[in-house]
Amino acid sequence: MASRSHRGSRAAAARARDRRSRGAAARSGSIARALRAHEHTSAALLLALLVLVYLWPALVQGHVLSPIALLFTDPPWQSVTPHGIERWVNGDLGDVPLTYYPWDLLARRLIHAGTFPAWNPYAFGGTQLWANSQIAWLSPFSLPLWLLPLNDGLGVAAALKLWCAGFGTYLLARELHLGCWPGLVAGAAFALGSFDVVWLSYGVFVSVAAMLPWALWLTERILRRGRPGDGLALAGVVAVALLGGHPGTQVHVLAATALYALVRAALLTDADRRARVMRLGLVAGGTAVGLLAAAVVLVPAQLAAAGTVGAAARAHGAPRLPGSLMPPGVLRTVAFPDWWGRPSEGVYAGPGSAGYRERTFYAGAATLVLALLALLAPGGWRRKAPLALLGFLGLAIALRLPGLYQLVIRLPGFDRVQNSRIYLWFGLAAALLAAFGLQRAIDMRGRLGRGWLAAAAGLLAAVVAAAALAPGGGSWSLALRHAFGGARTQEPTALALASVLWWSVFAVALTAVVLLVRLRPRLGPWLGALVALVVALDMLHFAHGYQPMGPASVVTPPSTPAIAYLQRHRDLGRIVGIQAAGADWTTTYGLRDVLGFDAPQPSWRFFDLWRMMDPTDEPYSLGTITRRAPQVLGVLGGRYLVLPPGTRAAVHDLNRVYAGSDATIFANRIAAPRAFVARRVRVVAGERGELAAIGEGGFDPRGDATLRAGEVRGVAVPGGAVGSVRVIGETNASVRLRATLPRRAVVVLDDTWAPGWTVAVDGRPARALRADAVLRAVAVPAGAHEIAWSYRVPGLRLGAALSALGLLVAAAWGGALAADARRRRRAR
Repeated sequence: MASRSHRGSRAAAARARDRRSRGAAARSGSIARALRAHEHTSAALLLALLVLVYLWPALVQGHVLSPIALLFTDPPWQSVTPHGIERWVNGDLGDVPLTYYPWDLLARRLIHAGTFPAWNPYAFGGTQLWANSQIAWLSPFSLPLWLLPLNDGLGVAAALKLWCAGFGTYLLARELHLGCWPGLVAGAAFALGSFDVVWLSYGVFVSVAAMLPWALWLTERILRRGRPGDGLALAGVVAVALLGGHPGTQVHVLAATALYALVRAALLTDADRRARVMRLGLVAGGTAVGLLAAAVVLVPAQLAAAGTVGAAARAHGAPRLPGSLMPPGVLRTVAFPDWWGRPSEGVYAGPGSAGYRERTFYAGAATLVLALLALLAPGGWRRKAPLALLGFLGLAIALRLPGLYQLVIRLPGFDRVQNSRIYLWFGLAAALLAAFGLQRAIDMRGRLGRGWLAAAAGLLAAVVAAAALAPGGGSWSLALRHAFGGARTQEPTALALASVLWWSVFAVALTAVVLLVRLRPRLGPWLGALVALVVALDMLHFAHGYQPMGPASVVTPPSTPAIAYLQRHRDLGRIVGIQAAGADWTTTYGLRDVLGFDAPQPSWRFFDLWRMMDPTDEPYSLGTITRRAPQVLGVLGGRYLVLPPGTRAAVHDLNRVYAGSDATIFANRIAAPRAFVARRVRVVAGERGELAAIGEGGFDPRGDATLRAGEVRGVAVPGGAVGSVRVIGETNASVRLRATLPRRAVVVLDDTWAPGWTVAVDGRPARALRADAVLRAVAVPAGAHEIAWSYRVPGLRLGAALSALGLLVAAAWGGALAADARRRRRAR
């Protein structure tokens, strides 16, 4: 009995110790979690401070985060250019004021009016609007644009994107077992890296790219822990990325996630084959649910893009429109981003036509030295290898490495987008490898061993680059003043040398910090903070000034007398700018344009018709007035041609109607009215016959109409007729006409045809026809009739149904997780 009692007391004591141990472990775990949460909060605040410093003019001073001041370089605003406007001009961001900014204005106008944004009547004679995914209608990052005043919304949206990019990278670094300061270094380097800074004012690129580190973070958690909740979170991240708006970046984010998952799963040591397959399935399932949730935007965009010029331009190897090309020499921007100067400083002397925004891979001088340190350091390769692979591929594909590039562009998805922007992979990989490098330096307390080769390599790169330039004393003086004295030079050697000097400053600063900690061990705890400061200053220097942020009252182009003239006559026809009033900006004045740059870009029929004026021209701009211009523009309803002031045009059918200091405006006498009854109808065979008929000298766009034989089969096509027709009502997705006809006739609406448009005559469905290659037409019987054209976004219903299915799956997933959590709590 005594023995049994003794054993019982020992067991009781053991149980007590067990309880104390579990309690201590629980308390220790709670403390660890609290400390970790505190670190996360501090990191989030520090990254927010970094973003605030960068975007201070937009967030605090109320300046406009957009290069709209560029419009002052063209008529009709050139004559009212404010003094000193060059401070806020970056010539390499031309697409923003001509397209993205006007799109945001139009989207806000429709949303605030409670109108579903199905159709854009202001560009290309009318084009699909909801299918323009680059407006990012449903992206969470777009909410500030729709809810706040636009200029405030631009700053807030940009700040949210940069912060998300930085904090997601920080979380990924922490998940890879790196410390707080290494995580902050990675977050700062990616948030203000080349991709995010260069494409920031375009909006959609960074909306998608900011989600890449979050997707990799959740993928890492899934592969290491196998928790279904992380799969559901991944679905949310994928959905946000796919709602972000840019198809090419979306492909790159999804591909990076898949590649990371496969490589990381192959390198895991703490999971058997079955567990790896199941975890990869969880990654795939989360991605699939995210795809479904975003289908309401993706499906209409994909359907609308089919068979368009834009789709061909983005498909590699397209026979008619080649993709962009970056010369191999741009690899030097990995270290020296301003080798050819900065367009934001009015200085640019780079090779080729790719543009600076396509040609900088900079991730930071300090970042690259730390990343090289990580690559030289032994150990951790199961975590570093996927990142190193992504970094290599990001550079190699962007620069079209022979063999590899030809293989990649044949992969699904990659074959339909331009892949130069895949350097996004390199920027994120360099930032995370830098975190590994800093962690190595912290762990070794400055005793880096062969890691000092990384610092030596960074300094050697500067020496070699400077020596290769062979600068004279004058170049050194110009470079020093350009880099540090505020003076600007356009001398190519001095520009390159100034970039080398800045690289040297931050590479030396990083080396000095590490060396200082090595010599003063007491400073060891401050190593991470000091390196993070160097990286933050490095990235702020790179980012400074690239995205113009000027006062709205100064940088926003005002209306001019020429614009006022066009607004008074807006109902008489469309306009077209020739070396003036580019692309979509006229939307902001409520003017309908023949030109545009909207995605999905126009059909090949529109493109071929446009090129009848000039075989080298594209329907995004018009450089000269050719003999055929009045006829082709007349078909598209182009009545007013806006040209630089003082321009003369000795072209038949063009009459000057306005001559001012801001612009010259010509009226096209043979421009088709908005709607007309075809006086002469010709049925022709195929595209050649169609274009030949339109190009004939006797073709009059005001009353002639051509129809393709293959498209009118089964329709009794009337010949020429007389009668009258007028527009009696119009909404965003409908146009109503009233026609009075003495006999059956073809009634043409001078708006662009697109899939989704249907027509009814007196409420009864009729056969929609395409007249003059691109216009809408319908055969109407004699008498007085109401003709109603209605537009329904192709694929919207299917996309909405798929999105609803995705949300239902996500809700069921979340419900199952909640039920399982309740069961676990009850079991305790």
